[in-house]
Amino acid sequence: MKDKHLRATLKSVSIALILLMATSCGSEEKKVTNKVIKVDVMNVGSSTTNSDANIEYYGTIESDVSINASFQVSGTVLNVPVQIGDFVKKNQLIAQIDGTIYSSQYEQQLAQERLAKENYERINKVFQKGSVAEIRMLEARSQYEQAQAAAKMNYQNVRHAKLYAPMDGYISDKMMDAGDLAQPGQPVVELVNIKTVKAVLPIPDSEINTISKGDTASVVIPSLGDMDISGIVNEISIQSNQGSPVYTAYVKLNNAEKKIKPGMTCTVSFENNDSGNAEGELTIIIPSESIAVTEDDKRFVYVVNGNSADRRYVETGKLYDGGIAITKGLKKGDQLIVSGYHKLTQSTQVEIINDSR
Repeated sequence: MKDKHLRATLKSVSIALILLMATSCGSEEKKVTNKVIKVDVMNVGSSTTNSDANIEYYGTIESDVSINASFQVSGTVLNVPVQIGDFVKKNQLIAQIDGTIYSSQYEQQLAQERLAKENYERINKVFQKGSVAEIRMLEARSQYEQAQAAAKMNYQNVRHAKLYAPMDGYISDKMMDAGDLAQPGQPVVELVNIKTVKAVLPIPDSEINTISKGDTASVVIPSLGDMDISGIVNEISIQSNQGSPVYTAYVKLNNAEKKIKPGMTCTVSFENNDSGNAEGELTIIIPSESIAVTEDDKRFVYVVNGNSADRRYVETGKLYDGGIAITKGLKKGDQLIVSGYHKLTQSTQVEIINDSR
């Protein structure tokens, strides 16, 4: 009887403990469920772009025309009477090799030409009198013409012993000096013309088709006190750079004062003609860090819906200085959560502490 009473007592205690635990868990679950996350929001549409907005790229200035001047014949360099930075005029002497051997060959060839000429004139006179076969006269004339051609060729070698500037420009590099052995085609100096220059820009493959030849660009050069100059796109590569999906665009710039130097960095902006849709709506720009990605590579953000967070799946577009464009999933007036979103799940209770309008 006593054991029976003890068992009944233990059973009652167990039931009470279970009820107490259930009540405690329910209270804790209710506490977690009702937890409110404080968030910052921004009104979607407060950061937009239109046809007057610009897309910026970073590039480098290069000379519009660059020539590696070289000899057409080999020889020992006698002198290179120019220095890096010098301005030279077209046809100005910029280098010379020892042309003694070419001068000697030319003199020898001139002597052979004179001999061939005298021989041809003598045989031709005899031929005119009918005292020699025509074939003899033709052979003599051929030998004379061959000697003339050889002399002209040797004269060109003499001329090529001196190297003249092929255009007006600056000496940007000097690869040889007196005493060096020059070979045909081996660069001696680099000559650049900077009356016009070009900004060279790497363009991602996703954006290369938004730029066309003839487009106007604004080029800012920080090293010249943020000098802003207008340029025109005159070249666009049709093949990406090796090993990366990046193309190259070239913006031509007038440089009459020659202040812009090759190697300077620049920022180039183009008019964004793709910002609006057919109805004239503005493209929505949001902070890129407010976008999360699911395991299956879907992008989403959180917006405020009443007093809770609502997950919205979005599609993204171009990158801008102020963030990334949203092409689908948001509309103007939505309250985008831009701070505290990493603590959120669907329907989490939220409290707005800062509204960035």
